[in-house]
Amino acid sequence: MLVDHRERGSAIPEALASAGLDVRLTDLPVGDYVLGPGLAVERKGPTDLGASIRDGRLFDQAVRLQSAFPQAVLVLEGEPSGIAEDAWRGAVCRLIEDGFTVLHSLDAEDSAAWIVRLAKRARRAAPTVRNEGPRRAPRHPSAQAEVMLSVVPGISTTMARSLLAAFGSVAGVAAAGPDGLRRHPGIGPVRAARLAEALHGGYVALADRDPEHGRRARGTRPPRRWVLTGPDDGEEAQSFDRRAIALRALRAAGDGAQLIDSLTGEVVATGSVSHSSAG
Repeated sequence: MLVDHRERGSAIPEALASAGLDVRLTDLPVGDYVLGPGLAVERKGPTDLGASIRDGRLFDQAVRLQSAFPQAVLVLEGEPSGIAEDAWRGAVCRLIEDGFTVLHSLDAEDSAAWIVRLAKRARRAAPTVRNEGPRRAPRHPSAQAEVMLSVVPGISTTMARSLLAAFGSVAGVAAAGPDGLRRHPGIGPVRAARLAEALHGGYVALADRDPEHGRRARGTRPPRRWVLTGPDDGEEAQSFDRRAIALRALRAAGDGAQLIDSLTGEVVATGSVSHSSAG
């Protein structure tokens, strides 16, 4: 089992070793625990969860983890602190909608118990996983369209259905382009760019592909901005680097204006409403 070196300050690596697992500390590019080639775990303690929701890091980590591993698990440890309950519950629900498995643990000891159980099941199940032969594809064309879009990192099946309902088909989604996609609820610049690249990017042969394609280096996450759009489509949007200032501008803008998180594309407040469901 590979364990990120930043986890050595917790009691978990020692508990995993005591359970008979071969623990190797390393610098993991994504995740905190890699239990096998297809399964990784991200652990969030009470303080880390709130901080990662506020700065958008949680959703970026989720997308990167899902891009690297078929199965991604978030272990939510203890009771989150420093963030409103509605905000962190809303963020966790969004991760579940995007296909992220979320487990709740009481403390570090309980987290270790979850990780041990996941590791043992992954090891036991590995020889029985079928890697060859075609998978049964959905028969209905609409279901096939959902699958096509949902393989794009950050696009859940729920979001794929929403896009198809709005644009009518995969071809309609492709024709919308990045600008048109960004007007769809829940689609920010990152997701719009990924969709556009998947739908319009030139084909690269398997042997020529960069295994790290699309993955940003640590520390290069774009700064978070708060974008205020007016009730009229022709009105120029305003951008703020501080949420408090953006909320004041939103209150002055009146009904119909929206405040959008530039990292996630989510509408976090509307009109005179100043409470954000995304933290």
